[in-house]
Amino acid sequence: MRVLIAGSSGLIGGALSSAYHQDGHDVVRLVRRPTQNPDEVRWDPAKPDPRLLDGADVVINLAGAPLGDRRWNAGYRDLIAASRIGTASALATMAARAARPPAVLLSMSGIRYYGVDRGDEELTESSAAGSDGFLPLVTSRWEAATGPAADAGVRVCHLRTALVLSAAGGLVPRLLTPFRFGVGATLGSGRAYWSFLTLHDTVAAIQFLGESPQCEGPYNLSAPIPVRAKEFTKALASAVGRPARLRLPVWALRIGVGQMGPEVLGSLRVLPERLLAAGFRFRDNDIETAVRQALAGHGHGLTRSSSM
Repeated sequence: MRVLIAGSSGLIGGALSSAYHQDGHDVVRLVRRPTQNPDEVRWDPAKPDPRLLDGADVVINLAGAPLGDRRWNAGYRDLIAASRIGTASALATMAARAARPPAVLLSMSGIRYYGVDRGDEELTESSAAGSDGFLPLVTSRWEAATGPAADAGVRVCHLRTALVLSAAGGLVPRLLTPFRFGVGATLGSGRAYWSFLTLHDTVAAIQFLGESPQCEGPYNLSAPIPVRAKEFTKALASAVGRPARLRLPVWALRIGVGQMGPEVLGSLRVLPERLLAAGFRFRDNDIETAVRQALAGHGHGLTRSSSM
């Protein structure tokens, strides 16, 4: 199977590329810089070339500027939006115009599609889109940008991905440093729901959707049991064997990371209804297992009991 991946340098993209390689598939990484490896092909989203996708079996779009690398001033918000919407639009256009279109386009999205904060409401793929906030607006436009591919008959899946747990990147490494010094803290009130899944389950779910011709449309990539922030903090503290008695209020988050804090950490209780109905089974269902799996093998000082 020939798999093309845009955004392969990120946390998910790197793990997904390795998984496909290990399974014996032909992986092509679409990169914007000069190529450095035989499996890379340079491309420019501003100049879509349908020939790059010709004959591909699976095209996966994971591209987008990182959310947590810089403060969200006006310029960086523009970059966050353009890097997602523009890339999705370019790949969809290329897929639609290819002489031999790909069988499926799997395009990254996110659970912020449902809004910044929906409290205790259970959210499935049939739930309404959020109407407030920067990320909900970007995510809705991100999904809509794949329209040309769907209109041309290409199967399109939107990957509404929750918080991905891995010690190799994302939020977990940012939280580990204060925990090591005994100043781990619950973020916000602790009552907000955090929807999550491990990197292993993220990769497995994407591969599952790529290989399931009956699957189309939006899919929540989120473990079946979302937890409140205080439960997440408790699980992380237990895994590293450190206390977590402090609480960091939302206003302090805004001082530390700007607009990103409330937008990324608001309460979303997301359920993977369509993914489970399609037959996918998560390996890491509960938060205790998920946190331990995320930290395993990365040398982060797990206690003896937590490594079992």
